[in-house]
Amino acid sequence: MTGVLKGVKYEDPVVRYRGERVVSIAKRLSRRLVLDDVDTAIDVFYSFYLPYPIVAPFTDLPSSKVSTYYLIKELIEDPEFHRVKVHTIANAHMSTLIAASFLTYLSEELERELGGEGDGEGSTSEEMEIDRASMSRAVRRAMNRLVNETKAIKGIEKLLSIGTQAGVGTAFDLEESGDEVIRLARNADVRKLLEVISSLPLLIKRVRRSVEYFSRGELRGYELGSDLERIVPTELKLPKIYFRIKFAENKLLLYEKVLPKSLGPFYVLIDKSGSMDGEKILWAKATAIALFMRARKEFRDFYLRFFDGIPHPLIKVPRRMKASEVLRLIRYLARVRSGGGTDITKAIVTACDDIMSGVVKSRSDIVIITDGEDRISENLIEKKLKAANSRLVTVMVIGENKSLRRVSDKYLRVLKLSGDEILRVVEA
Repeated sequence: MTGVLKGVKYEDPVVRYRGERVVSIAKRLSRRLVLDDVDTAIDVFYSFYLPYPIVAPFTDLPSSKVSTYYLIKELIEDPEFHRVKVHTIANAHMSTLIAASFLTYLSEELERELGGEGDGEGSTSEEMEIDRASMSRAVRRAMNRLVNETKAIKGIEKLLSIGTQAGVGTAFDLEESGDEVIRLARNADVRKLLEVISSLPLLIKRVRRSVEYFSRGELRGYELGSDLERIVPTELKLPKIYFRIKFAENKLLLYEKVLPKSLGPFYVLIDKSGSMDGEKILWAKATAIALFMRARKEFRDFYLRFFDGIPHPLIKVPRRMKASEVLRLIRYLARVRSGGGTDITKAIVTACDDIMSGVVKSRSDIVIITDGEDRISENLIEKKLKAANSRLVTVMVIGENKSLRRVSDKYLRVLKLSGDEILRVVEA
């Protein structure tokens, strides 16, 4: 045994790989990593991963493992630890990220306990004398910092997994971008956004991908009819007279086969002008994430552009997305602040031009989220929407704009900035 947990085979290549991944991510997060040996990382990882980690008796351990023993004992006895484990048990990817983040927090807390000992390049556990009292305080403070971050990491994991299909990415993307995921989870603005989205548990269940019937499509169920190409083989065993009667009456048992409908992308415009400050812009960003979740569920490209007096850079997450593209979207949403004037006409015209020029590669639903404090050019917008062959869906945030209502295919007024209103927008 080279660690302090019973039942863990520290020499196993897979076990070593897990420890090395944890250390690698932790070092990318912090240059001053106190506990940077792979065996300690393995112990922390499996403390989060295993349903019931068992620590070896103190008397069975060498003196070099005393600090690690204190660490794991204090960790699994900490009340906050069990709140975090809800998200990490038997989840290797979450356990890897949480273990790495915990080690960076613990390193900071231990340095504080030890009065900043070390040469400034980061000191290892073997170079420091760490008593149980110091370890206990450091672990407790590190876990307190980790709790809210864990919920954010779980939220990002869900965003990365929505709509993922075979050959289009795996959960390993979460680890490959582990340090970036953790940095985002530590961002207060990202946490606020994910907190709003976490209150929408029915969103993914309600959104179903649109399909169309096709005789050579995927099997979805059974139905009655007379299409011989989809007939269930057991019907062929019927006596000829019964078979002919059922055929004539359209009552043969058939396979119900469908193909997913090919849908155009979502193009979301968000007003970031000064009048959208505060809860309005937060709600608009959360709605954009919810629309992105629907786009993933329906295997559609997703485009996002903020605007005020001018349109801002366009962000795209393609249907065959990479983890880095989703993280870039989240980072962009968190970074943008409200301010400036408002030019709704220019924003819609820019979206139409993107579609017509091929920047957006097919007909798109344009969704604009605004409080409507601007006069628009109705004739120009109608002309551009017709040329782009696109629908305009307006989401009016605690406001009214009659001319925008006239040019919109759908016009939704939001009078309360709530999760229910986000669901109403997404389902529209």
